Amino acid sequence: MKVSIVRGGGIAGLVTVTTVDSASLAPDAAAELRARVERAGLSGTLERSKPPAGQPDRFDYELTVEDDGRVLTTRAGEGDLPGPLRALISYVTSLPGRQERIGPPG
Repeated sequence: MKVSIVRGGGIAGLVTVTTVDSASLAPDAAAELRARVERAGLSGTLERSKPPAGQPDRFDYELTVEDDGRVLTTRAGEGDLPGPLRALISYVTSLPGRQERIGPPG
């Protein structure tokens, strides 16, 4: 299973891409990643709302899960992230062995 998170927006508008492949993780971390993906219920696209007035610096997320030839992509604004999806993003972005790229706005 491969999980990629693209975070864009914020004040600087930078784009951060964080990717983790369960094949590169310890067995317990790979099992935890799979459990968190399942708890997040990634079955489609979440509704995206516009940032509330006065908060244009919020982040937008695109999360892609590739598993057994199946690809699911979910997009949501920072304020629209349900708890399990927020927890998955936090877990992936803190895993040792993750790959990160930071790019210019756009």
